[in-house]
Amino acid sequence: MKKILILVICLLLCGCKSENIIEEKIPSNNEVKNEEIINQYKDLNETIISIYDDSTGKLLKVDNTIYLPWEKKKDITVLSFVYSNEADLGSGYFQDIWHNYANQITDLHNYTNMWNVTFELKDGTIINQNIDSPEDVEYFYDYLEIYLYNSAKVPKNTWYSHVTKEQMNNEIILTTIKLTAGSKYDEITSSIKLTAFTYDTLDDFENDVYIGNSKYLVEIFKK
Repeated sequence: MKKILILVICLLLCGCKSENIIEEKIPSNNEVKNEEIINQYKDLNETIISIYDDSTGKLLKVDNTIYLPWEKKKDITVLSFVYSNEADLGSGYFQDIWHNYANQITDLHNYTNMWNVTFELKDGTIINQNIDSPEDVEYFYDYLEIYLYNSAKVPKNTWYSHVTKEQMNNEIILTTIKLTAGSKYDEITSSIKLTAFTYDTLDDFENDVYIGNSKYLVEIFKK
């Protein structure tokens, strides 16, 4: 009887032998989605772009941080972008200088240029606007007036005005931008961030914010 009892106990113990359980974490849908976005997006745009000032008679690259006077209804600055990273592009016609660097980029036709302006108002409103047409700057005109120019394509030695939304077409390149303090400029409580950038497709934006590499930022503080 004892032998039978011992045998039963052994069988029960063997049958209850525990096994190691490997717990595998299953990622959530959000984690999978975010990982897919990170893995999918890769910016292959190597276009070099910088912002320049020609107010001294030479086309000079602007520092990333500058201090300028802000006075109501007076110009703050006039700046242009060029596909270059050189500090000093020398003197001469802007049209010649701009096209000289643009012509060195064989795939430039694949990219579109755009400006972005960002600043904050006294009531907490944040203006963050991508600009590729004059109509993009109309709604914050009272705070910051922005005028856009097709400077690289106008005839030399001729006076020209800013581009209007009626004149805007695919042939115009908004190479130059003028910032003027609006009638309510004193309600701007932050610096003004101005960015020039290029992009090829909408995957270069996330929630309308440019996330690519081909950009140059100038932060303008009130002097």
